[in-house]
This record gives sequence, C-alpha cells and structure tokens, in this order.
Amino acid sequence: MLPDYIIYDELKKRREKQKSERPRVHIEQPVPYWPEPEFEGPDQDEEQESDRGVEIIRI
Repeated sequence: MLPDYIIYDELKKRREKQKSERPRVHIEQPVPYWPEPEFEGPDQDEEQESDRGVEIIRI
C-alpha cells in the first residue's frame, strides 16, 4: 500500500495537467458608461449642502 502523501501528490499532478490542457476562451466585457453629472448652478448645490450635515451635541 502506498502512503497517503504519494497518492495526494499524484492526484494534484493530474489535476494540474488537466487544467493546463483545457482550452481557454477570453470573453471581452464592455466597460460600463458612466455619464458625467450635469452642473446646474450654485443654487442647487447650496440646497444639497443644507439637507446634509452632522450635528454635534455636547453632553
């Protein structure tokens, strides 16, 4: 009977050999398009700033 490590090594070699023999297909994935946000002026920007914020409460 063979020791376990020899069996595991042989199995590992077979897996690596099978992996290298497989043909590989490269599929190109398109880059997503992210449009630039449109700037509509300082009025809209000021409103957004006033809606967001952090309040610090001293205890």
